[in-house]
Amino acid sequence: MNSQTTGHRCRIQTCDSKRGSFTEYHVTGTSEAAGSASECAEAVFEGMASSLVEHEIQPIQEKLYGLFAAKDDVLRRREEAWLRHGLDPSTPVTWIEGRPPMDTPFVGAQVWGISSHRGDVSVRTLRGSIAESGRCWTGHGFRMIHLPAVHGCEADGSLPPGHFRQAELMFSTAGAALKAHGLSWQNVVRTWIYLPRLLDWYGDLNKVRTRHFAAAGVGGEHGTPFPASTGIQGRHGAEECFMDVLALETTGPGGAVATPVRRSPRQDQSFSYGSAFSRGMTIAVEGKKTVHISGTASINRAGTTVHVDDPEGQSLETLMSISAILEEQGGGLHNITSSTLFCKNLEAYDAWMRVTRLLGVPDFPTVRVLADVCRPDLLVEMEAVAVL
Repeated sequence: MNSQTTGHRCRIQTCDSKRGSFTEYHVTGTSEAAGSASECAEAVFEGMASSLVEHEIQPIQEKLYGLFAAKDDVLRRREEAWLRHGLDPSTPVTWIEGRPPMDTPFVGAQVWGISSHRGDVSVRTLRGSIAESGRCWTGHGFRMIHLPAVHGCEADGSLPPGHFRQAELMFSTAGAALKAHGLSWQNVVRTWIYLPRLLDWYGDLNKVRTRHFAAAGVGGEHGTPFPASTGIQGRHGAEECFMDVLALETTGPGGAVATPVRRSPRQDQSFSYGSAFSRGMTIAVEGKKTVHISGTASINRAGTTVHVDDPEGQSLETLMSISAILEEQGGGLHNITSSTLFCKNLEAYDAWMRVTRLLGVPDFPTVRVLADVCRPDLLVEMEAVAVL
């Protein structure tokens, strides 16, 4: 991993994994000091753009975190930095409102992409009338499609009233977009789902998701495995929910192979308490595995919250559960190349920082935001990507 601190105390961390036909990259830029949206965003995107150009990275997924009020200013700074470095600013991004744990309206950004070693491996932008845009990575014997910020809109583009209707449309719109590109929900390996009013209707979301998955042949005794997933508080605009979707199609011998992590040594299947997702998903391609770990919190094998009202205990439990998944895959926390930490409040954030310092947890790339977790008594949650 390459890490550097640039102007306005911005930190850029670049992690790479070289394969035969490509190198996989995770680039994380975070603001490490208080400041205006313009100052923080300019420093982050200048550093990230330099890394993208230096390594010839073709982005597949790009996520930005900050206050909604700063969105337009941040996107403008991104466009200016991209153009200065000869990059394409029209590649799709997902904006997620995550409250910063420090006095800055912009938290940071994450880019996942690849650098091709040969011309037959590429990433291109998809355009369509169903979902506005996406990115398609075509490799040897596989293709992956990432659909960002899918909303639950009516045919005329308007948002219907009511969270149930928006959730139904969000899943059906994603399904239609996948179908337009020759895929289905059975190809989906990872989702990221954001709800501004998470604690008000997360249970309803689970009902809608389970129903859509059952109709699509996902889950159950004979269905394809549930994708890895994160369900967390986040806002993009005026919608009740939105999500990113990652789908994989194996098209030939030697292509990428996805394998679900249905349960872990510390946690049972999430579907046992009504949540239709796998604990993680490994994607093996060209001799290495990329492990997508679902949003993980302080929940035991029985599906019960543990260490209630104890942010240090929940931080430790979360780290141990993530570590258990990685150890079972042959790695550890040091293999994490990208992560997002969600803390319910500043007390939980401070507790997480104390625990990780005390334990000497590896300094893996992390974007940290304040957000509600899916239960009122859960204080922290982390999602992560690791390469083994």
